[in-house]
Amino acid sequence: MAAAAALAATITSAASAAIYPPQRQLPATVISEFKAAPNSLLQQYPTGGPQLISRVRDLGASDPTTLPGLIALLKDPATTTDQMRAIVAGLAQVARMAAQSDAAFANEIQTAIAATGNADVIAAYQAAIGDVAIAATGGGGTGGGGATGGGGPTGGANTSSTTLGNNGTLNTAPNFSGSVTAATTSVSPR
Repeated sequence: MAAAAALAATITSAASAAIYPPQRQLPATVISEFKAAPNSLLQQYPTGGPQLISRVRDLGASDPTTLPGLIALLKDPATTTDQMRAIVAGLAQVARMAAQSDAAFANEIQTAIAATGNADVIAAYQAAIGDVAIAATGGGGTGGGGATGGGGPTGGANTSSTTLGNNGTLNTAPNFSGSVTAATTSVSPR
């Protein structure tokens, strides 16, 4: 238990620096307003979209201590699917930037996403982040679908295709089938 607390303290203190340089960071008033009322983001961007993605990215990259509020929005039943996808996409952008300069913060984001326990959030994060493993139980082992196939505790076939990005390239998941009984790590199928 003490080791876990020490690790959490290390991760939190290691991820205390902003990803953005000072001239690009959001003003302190914007950050403190968000921290005081994270749900205001849901009212400000009711349809999600690129503006919410940008705001989440800017909040996370300006001040890592905004992460708990952003994760709380992912757990909030008032958050719509479009808002959830936008929040996850923004957090994925922050994680990608952090991977270059603050790996501890990138890991903290990934761990927080996994800790939501929400298969839709985890799948959206995996899709947004790309070819990166996420430390979560996912896919068929939990009956959730995701990267390992859909449809329950015995896995299943994943034959979906999704167009990601603006290049129009169709990304087709390989056809996985079989049984997954105790998945501990989900890896992108690419």
